[in-house]
Amino acid sequence: MGQGKRLIAYLFLNIIVSAATTLSVLWLWNQAHPTPIFPQVQVSPTGVASLLTKTPNQTSQPVATVAPPLPLNQTVISIDNIFGVGDLANEYVLIKSMTDQNLILTNWRLEDNAGDAYVFPELTLNQAGAVQVYTMAGVNTVIDLYWGRDAPVWKQGMIAVLRDSQGIERASYTIP
Repeated sequence: MGQGKRLIAYLFLNIIVSAATTLSVLWLWNQAHPTPIFPQVQVSPTGVASLLTKTPNQTSQPVATVAPPLPLNQTVISIDNIFGVGDLANEYVLIKSMTDQNLILTNWRLEDNAGDAYVFPELTLNQAGAVQVYTMAGVNTVIDLYWGRDAPVWKQGMIAVLRDSQGIERASYTIP
């Protein structure tokens, strides 16, 4: 067998061993870290949210009310700060819960005074939790949301307003 053929056989064997090792590590990782199953939230036309659960071979069934209507006379959420103003790569709004209950932020709106608005996806903000809304494009996680803009939104002196799903202003922040 020539040296070239032995080298090709060695490379082929190396590829097979590497692929098998990678697949084994990924399988072991998935066994040790199962993907969590999060309940879905269904919001009725009246604004009442309920958790949806699925049992094997069944469809989703509403099982519990998640949160009562939020009191209008109480601060339940705040826009804590807007960081990286004018810099698309670093611009984000930090929003914090100010209540001891979970807040369903689905269809809430973060607005600027120029008429632009970010509409929140299906999201529950845990009590005393926080979420960051980045201006740039990206992949949403439970704590990082991405507006998908290609230019900065915020400027000095602008007012950011957070409105609930009913359109009621819940928080505002003036950029210094």
